[in-house]
Parts: sequence; C-alpha cells; structure tokens
Amino acid sequence: MAKTYIDWASCKAVNGQFWEFFNISFNVEKLQQYANEKGYVNVVMSKRKEPGQYGETHYFTLNEWNPENSQNNSKPSQNKSNSDDISVEDIPF
Repeated sequence: MAKTYIDWASCKAVNGQFWEFFNISFNVEKLQQYANEKGYVNVVMSKRKEPGQYGETHYFTLNEWNPENSQNNSKPSQNKSNSDDISVEDIPF
C-alpha cells in the first residue's frame, strides 16, 4: 500500500530544559478530507533523515489501517513476515 504523505503538516523537535518536545502544526482545512467516519484523522509521525528547509525534524503520513478491513481479526503470528503488517512504529499514539 502506498503511503499518503501529508505535506501541509509540520513537526519540529525542540530540546527543553528537561526533555524533548514537539511543535506540530496542521492545516485543518486540508486535513479534513482524510477524516474517517468518526471524524478522526489518524496519522503516523516519522523522523526525517535530515531536517527540512524550515527545520522540520519529522513528517506525517496517513494511517489507513482499519481493523475491519484486515483479513483476520485474530492476533498475527510472530513468524509471519508481511510488509503490510502494522508495527509499533505505525501506531499514532
């Protein structure tokens, strides 16, 4: 499945006094087109290889995984190797 990149979103990691935090902004009008039936837009935040033109350190892709569309609702086997499987990095929270 091809990734849907969200170009009108930005994220910049900032080092605070005690920890790192993220400044995130979205263009809400453009993001609304990806809202699901409950009104949510699920995204995946990934680290960029190099900072962007304006210092962005992360990027967003649309998380299109849907448990109702999966082939089997049971727990996936540990030795199954499929590029479409969801991993910890794919979970947006």
